[in-house]
Amino acid sequence: MKAVVLKPGCQLALEEVPEPQMESPTDMIVKVTTASICGSDIHIKYGEIPIPPETVIGHEFVGLVEEVGSGVVQFRPGDRVCVPAGIWCGLCPACRRGEEQNCLNGGVWGGGLYFGRPLAGAQTEFVRVPNADLCAMPIPDQVPDEQAVFVGDIFMTGYHAAFQGGIRTADTVVIYGCGPIGLTALISARMFGPKEVFSVDLYDNRLALAEHFGATVIDARKEDPVNRILEATDMQGADVAIEAVGNPDTFLQSLNSVRRGGMVSVVGLFPSSVELPLPIFGLYGVRINMGLASPSSMGQLMSLLASGRLDLSPLCTHTFDLKDAMEAYDLFENHKDQCLKVMLKP
Repeated sequence: MKAVVLKPGCQLALEEVPEPQMESPTDMIVKVTTASICGSDIHIKYGEIPIPPETVIGHEFVGLVEEVGSGVVQFRPGDRVCVPAGIWCGLCPACRRGEEQNCLNGGVWGGGLYFGRPLAGAQTEFVRVPNADLCAMPIPDQVPDEQAVFVGDIFMTGYHAAFQGGIRTADTVVIYGCGPIGLTALISARMFGPKEVFSVDLYDNRLALAEHFGATVIDARKEDPVNRILEATDMQGADVAIEAVGNPDTFLQSLNSVRRGGMVSVVGLFPSSVELPLPIFGLYGVRINMGLASPSSMGQLMSLLASGRLDLSPLCTHTFDLKDAMEAYDLFENHKDQCLKVMLKP
């Protein structure tokens, strides 16, 4: 089967790889119907997230159940399923605390480990899903692939950014970054009843989408976002800032945008270390929350899509056949044709 594989020298290639085989009664084989390219995949390409060469990459996907083990009770062949970006054991102390994202035995597809064994990624035709009853969920008939695929990572992470930010009714919120995670953070933030949400970015198409989803937009090419936030809040600062870029500059801007005692919720993926100015922000009582998203929210988010109250289709801007994956990566990595989220169809 075809798959996107990490090669030495910061290269990706579309290659033939063996099809996965059942290894446990709790496994199932899923035929991938839609996968998507994530910014993390670019970090992997350039070694900023170290994984072994020859690994199949990709961690955002939905598909059809092809085969189930004798121990799988929730799914049958032909079922549509959404699988989160990482899987978990359900047994370790982190899982028992309800922190499946911190599972001691699990990891992210495409370079992570499950009980010490590598997890092949999902930018391919078939994926073996261990612990299937726990780590997959059905997709309602009324939710298309192009929206369901967001639930397992992007929407889940955006919701986590808003939830861990502790947004309260009538709060002022600023979000740095209007990529897919920043936009889903915006959508999620508005669920908590803020007075106003500002969204900051450098790209016209992303700012337009943020405005579409209800934000007051700030074009960082034309004005200083920190000054704008301070002016809008009587020089107090926002109650909550969400960093959804993974850039040292936007992280410091997030810190400078919040009031004393405010919260900075960090979900951007940083390729390198960032200096934290503790002498100032420690005295201000600024709080920082970060970490991977919890898959426990997936059911709620899928229900929102099924209800029709929410439409994420504007985030899906391009779709490619898997055989054209290298062209899709070129478009995504180089921000061509105002792309936002790029889907791959095996």
